[in-house]
Order: sequence, then structure tokens, then C-alpha cells
Amino acid sequence: MRITTRISLGYGLLLAILLGLAAYQAYAIKRMQSINRTVAEMDFRNSLACIESMRNFDLVEEYARKSFALGDADYLNLLREYRQDFTADLRSMKNLATGGAAKDEIDLLARQWDALDQRLAFSGTRVISAGNELPESMRQDFESLGARLRSVYQANLGMMSLRVENARRTGETAALVLIFTTLAAVAIGGLVSFFIYRSISKPLAHLTEGTRAIAEGKFFYRLDTSRRDEFSQLARDFNAMTRRLAELDKMKKDFVAHVSHELKSPLASMRETIELMLDEIPGTLNEKQRRLLDLNRQSGVRLTALIGNLLDLSRTEAGVMEYELKAHNLAALARDVIEETEVLARERDIQIRTSFPEEPIEAECDGDRIIQVLVNILTNAVKFSPKSSEIDARIEAIGEPPENLPASALASIAGSEHGGGFALITVSDRGPGIPATDREKIFEKFYQAEHGKKAPGQGAGLGLAICMAIMQAHRGAIWAEDNPGGGGRFRVLLSRLTADFSDH
Repeated sequence: MRITTRISLGYGLLLAILLGLAAYQAYAIKRMQSINRTVAEMDFRNSLACIESMRNFDLVEEYARKSFALGDADYLNLLREYRQDFTADLRSMKNLATGGAAKDEIDLLARQWDALDQRLAFSGTRVISAGNELPESMRQDFESLGARLRSVYQANLGMMSLRVENARRTGETAALVLIFTTLAAVAIGGLVSFFIYRSISKPLAHLTEGTRAIAEGKFFYRLDTSRRDEFSQLARDFNAMTRRLAELDKMKKDFVAHVSHELKSPLASMRETIELMLDEIPGTLNEKQRRLLDLNRQSGVRLTALIGNLLDLSRTEAGVMEYELKAHNLAALARDVIEETEVLARERDIQIRTSFPEEPIEAECDGDRIIQVLVNILTNAVKFSPKSSEIDARIEAIGEPPENLPASALASIAGSEHGGGFALITVSDRGPGIPATDREKIFEKFYQAEHGKKAPGQGAGLGLAICMAIMQAHRGAIWAEDNPGGGGRFRVLLSRLTADFSDH
């Protein structure tokens, strides 16, 4: 079955359950809202009217007693007002009653009150002197009415409690339905997701692995095409892509290697011819001619270096770069490099300061390749340093790798033997520095950090990539970082030879 069909069926079933659950919840919520609205609008108003009537009834009884006891006309007027208020309260309670025991109680209360109200109205016209007491029969009527009024109030509370209980039961039922339906939906969703995960995770893992392999230049990687779904077609397309990429990569490497090799001979002849002309063997040159030939010679030197870098890169990628490892004094190698770059530094009025230890620091390395690395980073320092500035070159022996060693550099030295510690070479300049986001990218092929407008002869972005390959072959490390004094600095780390080893 196709992956899309599985997903559609599985999640379609889950969606149907969720829609049914949502519809039931909407119904339950609407019903609960209706119940709550009834309780809030009817029972609450009825209870409020009952409480108000109880207050007015107490006032009727109080002023009835005062009227009989004092015979004051003001009390009789107040008694008349509270009788009217209580009558209005009973009328409101009858209108708000929704049936049941509460309505029956209100009807009995109204009849008792009518009888008592008539007696109060009749007695009010005869109370003309103080010192009378409330008649015993009237006191009994007040007690009976008070008890009936409290009974009505309790009936209202009982009705409210019943409806609240109905709302509670409806809520509990809805909660149980929600729980069981949610558990069912979760179970179905889990099963659907599990089967979909099983269908997708393994081919995706292979695809991720293959993509990573292609990114690392391993164009021989192939995916399994035995499945019967969309991933099978994707695997076939991926394999076709990798075969084509492998062909293109081989064509590119062959082209670069062949062209670079074929250019060396004519370029060497051109440089020899220019040198002969500058030596004035064919004839005398004027100043303008000498200047043009000198510019041509410099361009030839740069082109020769570029072709050499391309050949080195081709050999590195093909895994055929040869290294002759033996013990070398790093300070001696560094001095040779400084002498080679002194001319370029003097042209820019740049001074190279050195700090080398008196005791030799030796490492097992290919001397020519380490010189190539040091020439590259020292030349870059000269190119990007402002005129009339200084460059510091330092070599030191350390026991442990520096604390700020990048993770990529730490991985590069992980397999090396460094019982004798490390040799650390640092070249610092006062130039613009290297942005933190570019400090690892500058060691990639053809990548150049932005330093404003590109200057003529700045390079093609191969030198540092070759330096990285050389240091990795030596189980060493090279990285860039900020110079604490301003600018940037490159650091080269090699395993140091012990004294016993270097003496042999």
C-alpha cells in the first residue's frame, strides 16, 4: 500500500473520531449552558425575591408590635408600607415559580398572608392608644407565616440544588465520554503513527545517511530500491543522481589535473623567456619595457602557484598525496619561510617579529609541506595587514591543546600520539580579522571571507583548503581566531617529538 494511502486512511479515521467527539462536546456544553442559564436567571431571582420577602415580613411583624404597643401613627404608616412591599414580594415569587413543591408552598403562603393582611388592616384602624399587645392569634399567624416563608426558601434552595446536580451529572457524563473517546483516539492515533513511522523512518534514515555521504563527496553510496512505495522511486532517482554526480566529479578532477599538468610546461617556458629578457640577453630594455616584463613575471609566478595548488588539491582528493615524514626543527622551517616572504613584507613596510625558543622544538612531519602551510598563512598575514604594521610569529612547546581549540581541530588531533606534548605555531597580524562565521568556512575549497573589494592577486581560495588537508594528514590542526591585540591570527598545532625520539 502506498504511504500516502496509509496516512490518509489512518488519519481519516482519527479525524472522524475527533469530529464525533467535538460534536458531542458541543451538545453537552450547550445543554449545560442552558441549565446554568435557567439556574442563574430563574432560581436565583426567585431566591433573591424570597430573601427580600423574609426581610419585609420581619419588618411587618416588628412594626405591627410597635403599632400595638405605642399607638404611633408613624408606625402605622410604616406598617402599611411594609405590608404592601411584602404583598409585592409574594406576587413576584408566584410569577417566578417554575412548579413543584416551591410553587405549592408559595400558594399556601399567599392565602395565609391574605388572611393576616386583612386582620392587620382592620386592626390598624382601631389602634388608637398605647400599651396594647399583639393579639395571641395574630402572633401565631406571624409564626406560621414565618415558618411557611422559610419552607418556601428551602424549597427554592432544593430546586436550585436539584438543577445544579443535573448539571453536575451532565458534566460527569460528558467528562467520561471525553475520557474514553480521547483514550480511543490516542490509541488509534498511536497505532496509525507507529505504522506510518515504521514505513517512513528506515528509508528516511537511509536517505539521510546517503545525503550526508554525498555531501562528503562519497558518490559511490547507493540506496535500497526493493520497496514498493514512493521511497523506492525516490531511491532510484537518488541513485541515478549519485551516479551522475560521480561521473561529473571524475570529469572535473580529470579536467583540472590534466589542464594543470599541461599548463606547467608552457608556463615554465614563458617564465624562462621572461627571465632571459629581464637579464637583457636578447638586448637592452628601457625602463617601461622592464616594468611590463616584471609585471608579466609576477603574474606567471602567481599562475604557477595556482596551478601547483590545483595539482595538490587533485592529489589530495584522489588520496595520492605523498608525505615524507621525519624529524624537523620547526624554528628552522619557520625561518626559511620568513626569509622567503621578507621581500613581500618590505614592499608594504611590514615588520615580521619572531619569538622562537632557544631549545629546538621538533616534530615528525614533511618539511616541504609544513613550509607550504607556513608560507600560505604568513603570506596571507602580509597581504591583509595594513602598511607599516607588524606581524608576530611565535613557536612554543605546550603540554596540552589550547583551551580555545575548535571542535573540528580537536577531532583532527584525536588519533595522534602526543606523549611529548605539542608544538604550537602562531602567526598574528593587525589586519581586519576574520568574522566568527567564516573561521571554519575559509578552509573550504574556493571559499573566501569578505574583506571589502577583492584585490588583484588575492587568490582563488585553495591555499587554506590545502593547508587543512596537509595538517589532517599530519594528525595536526590549523585554525583561525581573534588576535587579542586586534586583527586575526592563525595557529598550527603538531605533535611534538620527545627528546629520546628526536635523537635517533
